Amino acid sequence: MFDIITVGSATEDVFVNLDDTQIVGFEDKDHKVEYLALRYGAKISVDGITLDTGGGAVNTAATFAAMGLETAVLSKIGRDVTGKHIIQSLAKCSVDTSLLIESDEHPSGYSVIITGFTGDRTILVYRGAATDLCKQDIPWEQLAQAGWLYTGSMQGPSAAMFERLAIFAGEHNVKVAINPGSTQLKSGMAGLADVFACTTAVFLNRAEAYELTGVAPQRGPTDERRMLRMLHGAGCQNVVITVGGEGSWGYDGRSFYTIPAYPTEVTSTVGAGDAYAAGCVAGLHKGLSLNAAMRIGAANAASVVSKFGAKEGILTWSAAQEFVAVHRGGSAQ
Repeated sequence: MFDIITVGSATEDVFVNLDDTQIVGFEDKDHKVEYLALRYGAKISVDGITLDTGGGAVNTAATFAAMGLETAVLSKIGRDVTGKHIIQSLAKCSVDTSLLIESDEHPSGYSVIITGFTGDRTILVYRGAATDLCKQDIPWEQLAQAGWLYTGSMQGPSAAMFERLAIFAGEHNVKVAINPGSTQLKSGMAGLADVFACTTAVFLNRAEAYELTGVAPQRGPTDERRMLRMLHGAGCQNVVITVGGEGSWGYDGRSFYTIPAYPTEVTSTVGAGDAYAAGCVAGLHKGLSLNAAMRIGAANAASVVSKFGAKEGILTWSAAQEFVAVHRGGSAQ
């Protein structure tokens, strides 16, 4: 029996480190949009390139395994060289790969991740075979025996499985953690009502929370608290909204929690959200309160962004606890 099964994308990633970039922004009283700019038609030398594997299912599985959970990844990959790299990478992280499905029809997913001078990134992603996960691919019996199901973004035809997986897990007393993607966000609160009813923990960044709930941005914490209450009222037992370098907000129906981002030198923000969510779920699995689990997530995210790549900085459970002990911060409200 697995402590947790992660579901979502599995890709091979090419990380391109490029300081010669510009950021172009547009802002009004309610919104700010920024674009990574490269001179059109130019040939631009890059400062570094790294090959790794990633995707939401892979990145979170790496944290769960590092923190001592028996972990398996459920995703679809191509029967190709990229797929072999994904399997080998997961095996090195002590993640079970027996639930991966190899497709003869679709190639594995692939991403090009451009990291600019600020450490933030723009990702060009081809999701490949992961978008073709279907009912026949799901090991329902093994899922029913798992402790947790963690479901990240699901796109294309596989998006239909997002709701079905969560409801099935809930019916079999499997705890459910979700990080909805763009397809799920478009469903709105009403469209995800059945998923929320069986969700133990939901993770969204602030922009995603605004889109999902329809709450208008305001100055101060009023809008964040309103969104947290809405999601908890819909059935989510633990709600977390991450706010990048500002930290994160949480709500468990009893208290609001504000956890500042731990100070660190940001090398790349790739994988920060996955690292945070997985660290937090690991904490919940080990019996921590939401407040304490959020600190584990924040510690893992801070370590990951200090390294280049989505998995290089992942912490073990003992290292995450030590990190939190050294970097005291945050408050229960």
